[in-house]
Amino acid sequence: MPRFFRKTDEGYWDRFPDHLKDMSQILADSKLTPATMHVMGDPSDESAPTALIFTTPPGGVIPRHAHKCERFEVILEGSLHVDDMVLGPGDVMVARSGEAYGPHVAGPDGCVTLEIFSTLAGAHHQTFETPKGPIDIEFGTLEALAESSARVAAA
Repeated sequence: MPRFFRKTDEGYWDRFPDHLKDMSQILADSKLTPATMHVMGDPSDESAPTALIFTTPPGGVIPRHAHKCERFEVILEGSLHVDDMVLGPGDVMVARSGEAYGPHVAGPDGCVTLEIFSTLAGAHHQTFETPKGPIDIEFGTLEALAESSARVAAA
């Protein structure tokens, strides 16, 4: 039987798989909330396709990074400044596995996007470019994020 989730229902926002329970706080600390994640299939299956809806406040910046999976993004509300263009509701961006993009800057009304990742693992693993080369960041838990951040600081 299909399941339905209304964004006005309690529990819709801050919904993440159990093993990624800290993502709610991590996204809130990054000012990318409200947010909700839906895994297509078993929520513990890191190879399952995954959808992430999140909000970026006016002027909020998502730095240049890449994911280790295919990624599809559609703007649902507001606008997003990308390179030399402005994307609005219905506009789409597709990135291949390992293809860096950004920075993205939310417009004056902020932005709500839907990202679909070909794998759950790709949704919570990012690669950032640093002067010493690419650094992998894992932000599914606070512990993994702290360890990843220490590696970035050392780079």
